[in-house]
Amino acid sequence: MTKTGLTKHNKKMTRKKKAVIDIDNTLWHFCDALHMRLKKINEAVPPPDDWTEWDFWEDYCSKEEFIIAIQDIQLNQDHERHLPYPEAKGFLRALKKNNFHITIASARTPESIEQTHRWLVKHELVFDDIYLSYDKTVLFDQKCDLVVDDSPHILEKAVEKGIMAAGLLFPWNRQLANNGFKLLNNLNEISNHILFCPDKKKCFKQSLSEE
Repeated sequence: MTKTGLTKHNKKMTRKKKAVIDIDNTLWHFCDALHMRLKKINEAVPPPDDWTEWDFWEDYCSKEEFIIAIQDIQLNQDHERHLPYPEAKGFLRALKKNNFHITIASARTPESIEQTHRWLVKHELVFDDIYLSYDKTVLFDQKCDLVVDDSPHILEKAVEKGIMAAGLLFPWNRQLANNGFKLLNNLNEISNHILFCPDKKKCFKQSLSEE
């Protein structure tokens, strides 16, 4: 093998895959905190198990109240009550071990960056960078290999781009579970699906071992 050929081969061996990972209802159970916050606005807000529509909140508060409630939680992301899912640390470490560049992406204002960063570091949730924006789909380019999110709309956008997409199963995304993405019960199941999926063209563990 020539020197040029060897260089190209080494680049192929070390090329990282890109994963875009959500925070809320992906790395931690955000919906419980949101329910508590919304009940301060309207006592009639049902529990998360009854949130069968993505826009369930429209019957209980204004859009402005809803956004303020979400931002209030996110600006206090590093509160001691806001714990990640037990599987979150292992899930992210498994992605890193299998050569993923991890972008933590959340629909948040830039003002919450410090709290978000502290929360990730405090709970030893590994990542490469953080992207806070109300349009994370700009990350869904040709270099993006994986999207993990609870929003069915985000997952559908990823599938449209030919990106492997998965998320945790919730009442608000259950009806759209067959739209080209996989919804599973916990992050361990998502990890197994990503690394050992039946489709060898998309099975990252298989492709990594073959390179």
